[in-house]
Amino acid sequence: MSQRRPKFIFDLHIASYVQSGRIQRRDWEAVLRYMSHRARYAICSVTLYELMAGIDGGDEAHFSENRDRLKILYEPAGREPLPLASDFVRFVVFHLPIRARAFQPSRLKKWVEVILHARTKAELRTGQVVMRGRSYGSDISRLVEHVRKGKKQDAERLEKLRRGELKPSTPNTWAEQLLSRMEVSTTAENVTATLSALDAAWHYELARYDLAKKSGYNFAKNASDWLDSQLLYYLADPLIHLITFDSRIGDRTKGSMQSNRILHFDHLLAKAKTTS
Repeated sequence: MSQRRPKFIFDLHIASYVQSGRIQRRDWEAVLRYMSHRARYAICSVTLYELMAGIDGGDEAHFSENRDRLKILYEPAGREPLPLASDFVRFVVFHLPIRARAFQPSRLKKWVEVILHARTKAELRTGQVVMRGRSYGSDISRLVEHVRKGKKQDAERLEKLRRGELKPSTPNTWAEQLLSRMEVSTTAENVTATLSALDAAWHYELARYDLAKKSGYNFAKNASDWLDSQLLYYLADPLIHLITFDSRIGDRTKGSMQSNRILHFDHLLAKAKTTS
């Protein structure tokens, strides 16, 4: 089959709604069949983080429930774990190696495998998860802390914007700052490539600048907005489509040349039903 088939990534809502029954099982299975024949599927580390954060922060009594959301995310065939958003852009746009070795796709795959084999949170924490005759553990707190730090820094940045201590970025300064964080040369050519590859992410950033002006908007309580912005980095791959239930992502990226690759789950379900 052609490797130019679209590639879908899901946000956290999808797994949660399949688990709760808001997405009916027969509809979920229709989507799985459609993707297995007409598309490809990837799991971005941002959504993995959100699910792992639920496991890390949850108690023992809710371990099975929290783990099973990860199991749902892992159901589609041919799944491909994707690295952290900035490393993904480095690799796809600039053909540079992944820096965060702890979050390479092969390592993420092993983490998920260990978590899904764990019967209790205690087994996971103490390294007593048995797979193929060997015992494993999974220090998911490392991934959780990495992204938790990113959310905190983002909230602090927007609070400074609100107080007038920082100036809003221009497209060029935003791209240059991102290139610096990715350890990529800030040439004019690279700035142009970044803005083209991350057009939806830039539109989302502009929408958040508007939110920063509203005194009633609490950035810490809406920290998931930063995670949503990170999801948009994966659109740097022109084959990737983001599937979500969150209409705010589409609203905040209106006018982006990538907005047609931000799809509501119902849109994917309709496609699945008409081609089954």
